[in-house]
Amino acid sequence: MNKNILFLVSSLTRGGPINQLYELISSEAFQDCRSTISIISLSSLDVNKSRALDFIKLGCHVESFNNDSYDFLKLSRKIVSFIKTNDIDVVVSQGIRSDVSLSLVLNKIKAKCYCILHNYIGPDYKLTYDKLISRLMINFHLYALRRLNVISVSKSVADYVKQNYNLTSTPIKNGVRSVDYTPSTVEHSPVKLIYVGVVNKRKRVKELVECCNQLEHDNVVLSIVGSCESNNLNKKDKNAIYLGQRNDIPELLSQNHIFVSFSAFEGLPMAALEALAMGTPCILSDIPPHKEIIGISPSFGCICDINDPKSLSDVIKHCLTLNPLDIKRDFDLFLSSEVMANSYYGILMK
Repeated sequence: MNKNILFLVSSLTRGGPINQLYELISSEAFQDCRSTISIISLSSLDVNKSRALDFIKLGCHVESFNNDSYDFLKLSRKIVSFIKTNDIDVVVSQGIRSDVSLSLVLNKIKAKCYCILHNYIGPDYKLTYDKLISRLMINFHLYALRRLNVISVSKSVADYVKQNYNLTSTPIKNGVRSVDYTPSTVEHSPVKLIYVGVVNKRKRVKELVECCNQLEHDNVVLSIVGSCESNNLNKKDKNAIYLGQRNDIPELLSQNHIFVSFSAFEGLPMAALEALAMGTPCILSDIPPHKEIIGISPSFGCICDINDPKSLSDVIKHCLTLNPLDIKRDFDLFLSSEVMANSYYGILMK
């Protein structure tokens, strides 16, 4: 018998956490229970780049509280009302507003409550917000996480919160759907690198562009795909092409040789997984989640010293020797959305 499941999110804006949720619900593991799944967005469904329609097409019930505030008490009252009215058995939240609001109602509901932790809450908030706001957010989020059953999107995130906050969580690696693979016919000159994701301080896209500009040869081109939240980029860089927000990511990945990310903090980056699903190798910065990905298979790519152009040059040469079919084989074994979804199903349906 299927359970009534509520996924509680801050918004349905397209991005890593919501893309991960879509991969989860659209999987074969959850195919027979989509009609009993509800998704509530605290913010409006009419936001730019919303994925609300994608979830509706899956057969899920989708609605919004139309509330962008941090009024956790008001949000929690609405959550309780929805849970009781719809006989919800399991609630899964993600994002600080959803997590905190849900944590305030545990003594008022019978549903089993989980949350999905996507980030390194300490350094992530400190890098994004000022000192006072980041401290408040860390404390609020830790309060919530200690009251909920936490699922971390990688072993790296689980290890971080355990070591720094003594917070126990269950790690389930993010995954994306396996795709039919056709070997790329893209020529190796120039070498085409691609970054997919938001452009901001945390993602260190500026450092990536600068490192590419310092390469000794000029046969490397970097395509940058995603919305720009930073104003310190020179969009006239000779080796960089800024494509902005795009909806044809699989096609773009298939037209490039290597995915690259110099990000400072990640949970387990969906964009890198999407690249691997296409048989595209990855060059990633030296952070635990990236090392977790590369450590799964030597076919997946390389870790790079972001401050050393020679290191970038060396790993580019190595990645061009990797077999896309080997990448695809190991991806299907370890990082597909079905692998992820089966783990979630086992927890949420028990």
